[in-house]
Amino acid sequence: MPLGIKTMIFPRRFILGPGVLGISGKQIAIYTKKPLIMGGRRALDAIKKAGLQSSLEKEGVKYAEARFGEGVPYGPECCEPEIERLTKIGKEKGCDGVIAAGGGKCIDAGKAVAKNLGGEIVIIPTIAATDAPTSALSVIYTPDHVFKEYWFYDYNPAAVIVDSKVIATAPARYLAGGMGDAASKKFEAEACVNSGAKNLAIKPDWIGGSTHLALLIGRAQYDMLLRYGELAMESVRMGIASPALEAIAETNILFSGLSFESCGLAAAHSVHNGITLLEHQIPEENRPIHGELVNFGACVEMFMEDRPTEDIRRHFVWSHKVGLPLTFQEIGFKSGEPTDEQLWKAAEKACAAGETIHVMYVHGAKEIGAYKNPSNLPETVYTCMKAVDQLGKTVSKEYPRASYEAKWVPYDAFVRKH
Repeated sequence: MPLGIKTMIFPRRFILGPGVLGISGKQIAIYTKKPLIMGGRRALDAIKKAGLQSSLEKEGVKYAEARFGEGVPYGPECCEPEIERLTKIGKEKGCDGVIAAGGGKCIDAGKAVAKNLGGEIVIIPTIAATDAPTSALSVIYTPDHVFKEYWFYDYNPAAVIVDSKVIATAPARYLAGGMGDAASKKFEAEACVNSGAKNLAIKPDWIGGSTHLALLIGRAQYDMLLRYGELAMESVRMGIASPALEAIAETNILFSGLSFESCGLAAAHSVHNGITLLEHQIPEENRPIHGELVNFGACVEMFMEDRPTEDIRRHFVWSHKVGLPLTFQEIGFKSGEPTDEQLWKAAEKACAAGETIHVMYVHGAKEIGAYKNPSNLPETVYTCMKAVDQLGKTVSKEYPRASYEAKWVPYDAFVRKH
């Protein structure tokens, strides 16, 4: 790496294991004495069953509860109206911090609520679908579910507590989506380091780039995914908190979070943001989750970077083996959609000012003397998205996408097989 300022930021505690929520009260009491516990219905039920509230009560920690997205037309969305609603509840209840339980959108909303309350946040992911739990930022959407912007905070969450028994009971699709999100970080980290881009440790002062450790984490997590991904999917399909599942939960949440924040993001997440412009065309019950679109974006980035054919094909095959979509139809679009015009608009959104796709290119190199770089970035994204769809169709004939449906076998047979 070149000489220069480098930064790396972390949550203060990361705790992972089966049944850990039942003994987490003492850890949480370090940071908040009356938290607002916020989460969706499933998340609140899961953490209660796992013993969180009982553990808090044992340590004398009082708390209030609020359901994320309850009674609002936009539903469970990380948007400004929902953040304002939950902040008001927290203030009325006299809360001095937040416990956010659930998936990425609830977690990101919780960070904003904690900032508004002037307190700490403890994150309890009930699915291993994103790396939102560890980061000092929120992804903000409009109430219509379209990506809007990122919000950055002065510090990372106080603690991230992952109960692997809870993760094991979550739908398998979320674990696969988390792997898609994590897989992108290898390519995005390398792109940021290669171009000398600044990372996403933005507050209080956006001064540095990647450390060696952050880059190594980005690369190591890809090896973890290839090694444990399929076995972890088998585990979660059967609700078993296996070592492989814990390895992938750590990869999806901790490895991925540290890598993206301290290396940076590139084209994969910009392509995700562009495709959200078209999501309204997909029936709500079929819409892709964050990591599914990010993995599609990672495939696009691999084409953009002209990665070796064998690397691209290996990634495509792995994606289908763990159940990630590779074609527009697998994402949820009807046959013939998106149209070329619609896809072009998504490509333009992916290349909008401020998008992380722009870190892939050395700044200042667009003009050399009287010569200008003739490349058209939206056109590059557009053609690469079509290329991913086409190769995805080819791969699917040889390696059909894995089903998310559980195929139960006795535990002793599972152990013998693996």
